[in-house]
Amino acid sequence: MNKVLMTFYMAVWRRIKGITRYKLNFILDFAMSFIWGIGLMIFGFVIDPAKLGGTIGSSNYFIFMLVGIAFQNFQGASTWGAWEIRDELTRGQIEYTFASPVSRYLYILSNSFSQAVVGALFGVIPMFAIAFIFLGSIPSPLIILMVCVTLVLTLFALCQLGVIMSSAILIFKDVSAVMSILNFLFQIATGMFVPVQLMPEPLKMLAFLIPMTHGIDLARHFIMGSNTIWPVEVEFGMLIIMLVVFGLLARVATSFLERKAKREGLALA
Repeated sequence: MNKVLMTFYMAVWRRIKGITRYKLNFILDFAMSFIWGIGLMIFGFVIDPAKLGGTIGSSNYFIFMLVGIAFQNFQGASTWGAWEIRDELTRGQIEYTFASPVSRYLYILSNSFSQAVVGALFGVIPMFAIAFIFLGSIPSPLIILMVCVTLVLTLFALCQLGVIMSSAILIFKDVSAVMSILNFLFQIATGMFVPVQLMPEPLKMLAFLIPMTHGIDLARHFIMGSNTIWPVEVEFGMLIIMLVVFGLLARVATSFLERKAKREGLALA
């Protein structure tokens, strides 16, 4: 257990050290989280409050958008974390990485996990802080707890997806088209910008199968008091189910990857 925790700690520490090495760039990037959050107020002027209120139970489009955009910082857990594996493959480093005694699954998972943790620290939390400031109320301990549970479940579900994508990159060498589709779905089908309630039924069905949809919707519900798309217990249940299902698929993907690596190696063909 200590080795597992150390692997995850070192992955997060390495990523934070990397992004804080260049102080000016780090400060500006961190400041942009707040600038983006405040800048989203502009969109609040072009949305009909009455229509929005009738749809989600709240007319505050600024907070609606702010919470949705905050979750963009979690996309890296399933895409950019995986893309870094591609860099290791290109540099010929992956063979040495996989020769370490650490579980391949845990190593790849720690890569996505560190991306998600950094996204939470320097993206999600600042934007949520802005949301609470503009709402003008201090959240209760229960609200903070429920938001944290939502974030953790969403984060780990997306990290499992990141392991699947990383394994796919090492198996197929290039899955950039799949990653582009994922990014598109995360931004369009999850209700990040537009309420899912206003989407056509086929898109709603697709949104139901994406972890981020439930994470965004539950976070909005707890932060701004909006109506959820589906019952709260259903959305929490789906996050848990997808965490388990994606976790099993991630294990299968890394197991297949290990067998393939033993037979053929991991060189970029």
